[in-house]
Amino acid sequence: MFFLHKRKFSKLVDEKEAIKSFNEVKPELEKNDLKAMIIAALIVFIPVILVITAVMFLASWLLGG
Repeated sequence: MFFLHKRKFSKLVDEKEAIKSFNEVKPELEKNDLKAMIIAALIVFIPVILVITAVMFLASWLLGG
């Protein structure tokens, strides 16, 4: 990863101006954006949860629980 020293970074970017411009930008969500984000999160997390649950179940079954 590429890191700049604080002195070089301050020459390239004015910190106060960057914070100000970052705070001014607020994304506007459309009507179905929240539903899409929830569905995307479920698509990502449910398979991971199922795999972890299956591994735990298999481990307990093999260890005689």
